[in-house]
Amino acid sequence: MDDRTTVAALAAPPAPPEGIEDAPITLDVASELMSQLGFVDFRTPPGDTMPQSCLMAILRATPTLMHFDPERVTYWAVEQGRGQLAVIESPSEAPISRPYSWGPIRLFDRLGIRNSFVSFGGWLTGEPVGADALLLVFRSEAPIFRLPGHSQHSDLLAEDALAFFGRVVPHLWSPADERFVASVPPEELYAAYLIHERSHDSGREEIQGSGGGPTRAARREIELLANHRPQVLAGGEALLARLGLAEVRRPL
Repeated sequence: MDDRTTVAALAAPPAPPEGIEDAPITLDVASELMSQLGFVDFRTPPGDTMPQSCLMAILRATPTLMHFDPERVTYWAVEQGRGQLAVIESPSEAPISRPYSWGPIRLFDRLGIRNSFVSFGGWLTGEPVGADALLLVFRSEAPIFRLPGHSQHSDLLAEDALAFFGRVVPHLWSPADERFVASVPPEELYAAYLIHERSHDSGREEIQGSGGGPTRAARREIELLANHRPQVLAGGEALLARLGLAEVRRPL
């Protein structure tokens, strides 16, 4: 390997993260990956100026035909206190800077094939890239989990997080309750999910055995919050109590 090859290898960005447990990457590295990909879901390093979790996607007026090319993005937003499905499908919609709500985020290509994610809410930005592309970044203080899709594997807690939101929705009988849940910081909503996951389906851990699984993963996350962000855990417990979803606590 000559010097030029060595420099090129060192400068090349790493492979994109394939799961929430993969090593964090910086925003700059993620941006470099976007020249080769249609999206990348990643965590940023501790101390980085960006929040912990980001989903970056690019909508191009003309597909590259080299990878999954998103042409439409759907997500949930709160309008006048109620959750509404929001759609982005044109690079001309930039610039964008707005909050987004908890729930699924879906990327569709020209064939209707999709890759999906589940988020606890955060902030969405969109900036033009050249004359015919829009770079979107969903940011959150809580994880953005991958759901099973065309170009990715599912994160361990993703499908249970989506199921948790399904259990929350029937409790939003009034606009006041919906506004309240929408105002909860993403980390506290994530904590509520973890607490509910820990106490939900007490028999599932026996089925999972010692190899791990959603319940064990939730317990590990709760331990981290208890040690480093106890106020976030308390906020999650308060949310479950307000929604009538609080359950008997089990030992960690």
